[in-house]
Amino acid sequence: MKNLKKLFFLVLVVLLMAIGPLTAQTTGQAAGEKADKLFQAGKDAIHKKDWNAAVEQWKNFSTLFPQSQWEAEPYYWLAYSLNQAARESGSSEKQTAMREQAMIKLEMLLKRFNESSWASDARMLRIEVAENLVKAGKVQYKKYITHGAEAGNGSDINVKLVALDALMQMNKDKALPILKKIVKENKDKNIRAKAVFVLSQHDDPSVPPLLGEIARKDEDPHVREQAIFWLGQEGGDAGLRILIDLYSSFQDRKLKEKVLFSLSQNESEASFRKLLDIAKSDPDLELREKAVFWIGQSADKRAAAALMEMYKANSDVELKKKIIFSLGQLDGDQGMAFLKEIATGNSADRLKGEAVFWIGQKGGAANANMLKALYDSNANFAIKEKILFSLSQNDSEAALKHLLAIARGEKNPQLKKKAIFWIGQSDSDEAAKFLQQLIDQE
Repeated sequence: MKNLKKLFFLVLVVLLMAIGPLTAQTTGQAAGEKADKLFQAGKDAIHKKDWNAAVEQWKNFSTLFPQSQWEAEPYYWLAYSLNQAARESGSSEKQTAMREQAMIKLEMLLKRFNESSWASDARMLRIEVAENLVKAGKVQYKKYITHGAEAGNGSDINVKLVALDALMQMNKDKALPILKKIVKENKDKNIRAKAVFVLSQHDDPSVPPLLGEIARKDEDPHVREQAIFWLGQEGGDAGLRILIDLYSSFQDRKLKEKVLFSLSQNESEASFRKLLDIAKSDPDLELREKAVFWIGQSADKRAAAALMEMYKANSDVELKKKIIFSLGQLDGDQGMAFLKEIATGNSADRLKGEAVFWIGQKGGAANANMLKALYDSNANFAIKEKILFSLSQNDSEAALKHLLAIARGEKNPQLKKKAIFWIGQSDSDEAAKFLQQLIDQE
């Protein structure tokens, strides 16, 4: 009997030992599935930009799974969601409280996972959050911006640039020398380009000359181009003077083209005059054509007259075609009037065809009527073909009316077929009715 009891006890122990790991495995599996679901729910809330829901999801996740397989990532997303939710909050007190919570989570991330791939993103987010907190009167957070800006050049140079950008808002005298050093001395061309961007965002009289120096001297073409671009966005007289000097000093055509674009972004009278001067007299025909193009994108009221004057003064057909294109880009009636003058004047047929094309691209009943008048007064077969095409591109009722009139009255069978073809491209009831009538006549 004693042996039987002993045997029963041993069997029970073995069963318990077998069930224990199985239960633990099942429990662990369930916890893993729950963690996966919560993690995905947090990401889904972020994708939907439902920041309050995202905050709740990531808070729940952090409470239930403080040491998950994702390590630093949940901390980052919770801080990020808190910062985004703060932006949408109408209460300044609530905004500050949310951002302070975000700072706590970022500090936890950087303390526990300093070598994580999320650490750099966390440092940049910390600077953004700190900047907003300082603006809200929490000056104790300024240390994160200052320390980030003063950190040595290393793997976190991007963090340093973010910090410098924030510091420029608070202490420009401290940030500018550091930025200038980076843009002049850093060996990484991508970092120098980013530093150029940060510099360009701040209104300081020392910035345009520095950008000009970078445009002239940096060893990397992309960095030089970035400096030229941001000089154009600066919009002031200082930047314009530097751009004009750069155009004169550059030998590289690509850099000159970049300067032309930047000149076009400066809406002053001086920049327009410079573009006009280049379009008229630059020895490089391609650069003249580029200048003509940018004049056509200008809102300057003198652009149409200036382009027409150049058209009359030049004999180069390709340049004339570029001028016609630019006239077609201008707003207002003056450009159209000049195009009509070209289409009806003594220009070569190629140029007349170009003018007709751009009249057609403008649309509207008035331009459709102009095209019909050109068709009636022109004997050139190729020009008439272009007019038919241009009428087909004009979506006004007048354009379809003119095509129908030509299809009914044109004596030339080829032009008649062309008109019918373009009518067939229309989805209007009137066009369908006309085509049905043609079919019924057969």
